[in-house]
Amino acid sequence: MRTAWLSAPGTMGVREVPEPRPADPGDAIVDIAYAGICGSDLWSFRGLVPHGEGGIGHEFLGTVREVGSGVTGVRPGDAVIAPFLFAEGDCAECRRGLQPLCARAGIWGKDWAGAQAQRIRVPYADATLVPLPYGAGELDDELARRLIPLCDVFATGTHGVTLAGVEPGDLVAVIGDGAVGISAAMAARRAGAAEVLLLGEQPRRLKVAEAAGAATLHVSRDEEDVAERVRDALGGRSPQRVVECVGMQAAFDTALAVAGPAASVGFVGVPHGVREIAPMRLFGKQLRLAGGVAPARHYLPGLIEDVAAGRLDPSPLVDLVLDLDDVADGYAAMDGGTALKALLRTA
Repeated sequence: MRTAWLSAPGTMGVREVPEPRPADPGDAIVDIAYAGICGSDLWSFRGLVPHGEGGIGHEFLGTVREVGSGVTGVRPGDAVIAPFLFAEGDCAECRRGLQPLCARAGIWGKDWAGAQAQRIRVPYADATLVPLPYGAGELDDELARRLIPLCDVFATGTHGVTLAGVEPGDLVAVIGDGAVGISAAMAARRAGAAEVLLLGEQPRRLKVAEAAGAATLHVSRDEEDVAERVRDALGGRSPQRVVECVGMQAAFDTALAVAGPAASVGFVGVPHGVREIAPMRLFGKQLRLAGGVAPARHYLPGLIEDVAAGRLDPSPLVDLVLDLDDVADGYAAMDGGTALKALLRTA
């Protein structure tokens, strides 16, 4: 079978590798129909996060080809989607919906084979895969554009909103105009926020956020008067909830600066080079701060239900669709900022 292959930072191609086979009773083999390229994949592509030569990618949907003797939740022919990490499903953390804290959890393309491929072996299939309310023949480009963001970016944006404690009527600021940030803005609206203000640097991405119902504020990195500009944009008020979706020092500083008194800040941007937080930065404003890796498997059933019912459409996040053979073009487009999120046809 064919799989995307990162040979070295900046060097992406396609390679033939052996077909995956079930190794445990709980395994399933999935024929991947579509895989996403995630912004976090770019960290490895750019050489900023260690990644040995090999497969990559952690967002996929497709059809079950084969199941082990212990699998009862899915069967061959089922259309399924996977969260960006697998977990065994029976531990205390999994039962609480905190799959990333499972001792046996792993991320596709990091702890396991990459998902930008034609097929993949899925461990703990019953606890990991989520059946889709569609037939395998219905998985086309448009449906995949609505579904693939749920694997990671939309689930992560949703988690940021949850960590920030967004409730109906809240004023929400979102830091970051990437796919996760725009997802968080959409998720805040989904949670009933009265107003959502997204802060970002790229006008084209801000337009996507505006089309999704968010107000936007064009900012530049290390801008010093952001808090005042946010209050002006919100009619003299400060956000009660803030969602940080970048993970860089400037974004984290902005999140704490714009938060109003006694506000809650949820951060889901994976911190890269962020300094330790002086307690007085939180204490003086009585801020609540929470962050972590999204339990996408926990959120997937509700998100899928909303997509199927027409209440949710994350497809504007996916603005480039390519075949697997063109994976290098997808990475180049996202790395260069000409694409927000790329989708790969892998069948």
